[in-house]
Amino acid sequence: MNQEKVICTTDWITVKKTARGFYYLERKGRDSVAVFLVRKNHLKEYEVLIRQQPLCIDNSEVNGKLKLYPCPITGGIDGEETPLEAAIREVKEESGFSVCVLPLGQYIVGTQTNEICYLYYADVTGLEPGVATQDGSYFESISKNEWHLFEYLSQCDYSACQIGYFKLKAILFNTKL
Repeated sequence: MNQEKVICTTDWITVKKTARGFYYLERKGRDSVAVFLVRKNHLKEYEVLIRQQPLCIDNSEVNGKLKLYPCPITGGIDGEETPLEAAIREVKEESGFSVCVLPLGQYIVGTQTNEICYLYYADVTGLEPGVATQDGSYFESISKNEWHLFEYLSQCDYSACQIGYFKLKAILFNTKL
């Protein structure tokens, strides 16, 4: 008998453990967005907003709290929403900024799926955020936003961060991909 145990589930992924002890993600075919907010600080250096958030595939704790991982603002595309509408909504929900976003491209999320992650960015230099409305989920409630120097993106393991780093570097610093 093939027994699988559900470890964690969200509205777009489920983490399962097989009877033989293997873990895997069961994706529910939901496209997503990743949005990079950048600004120039008082030294005229670019910074990027990093969202520290838990991953349901790693529920390890640090000082009694779930470990958080760096990523841009991310989220799934809801219903009939376009990727652009989802990006604008997620930015408002998770950061409080009401901005227009510009496209950075897209990529296939994994080799076993055909899900697309649409990448966007916005320069928020000089703008003040409003209240981040959040979506009411536990994961979102314990996530936090931090500004880091742009180069921080090059150290993140998340695919969107790595792709975004090179695409944004070409735009912000006029370098070639």
